[in-house]
Amino acid sequence: MSKILKAVDAMFNSEELITDVKTLQDTLFFKYNQTYVWSIQKELGDFYLIYYVNHDEVKNVIDAIKYMPNDPGPYISYSSKDYRSTENGDNFAELYQIVKEKLYNIDTVLDNIISGE
Repeated sequence: MSKILKAVDAMFNSEELITDVKTLQDTLFFKYNQTYVWSIQKELGDFYLIYYVNHDEVKNVIDAIKYMPNDPGPYISYSSKDYRSTENGDNFAELYQIVKEKLYNIDTVLDNIISGE
């Protein structure tokens, strides 16, 4: 298994380390382990996961994209279509769902429903 698939697996298995989720257009931005800024988006059935090099705040990345859309700084992009043939190719989709649920605080909503609140 490639390192990126192992990292994606680690992220969705430690979802409590996903914080500071924000959105810009159709892209979900988040911080992992209070250190690494990422974004994930779904486009035409594929998922794109981007790591923003030299950024430590989600807001800074979003601001860079808003005000300098052609130059948000260095980044590394991964596409689910490159890993579809592997056993864990759907991990991108699972990570996307977790990040989206965090954006809307779904855990709290579901906990309230389950507890009858």
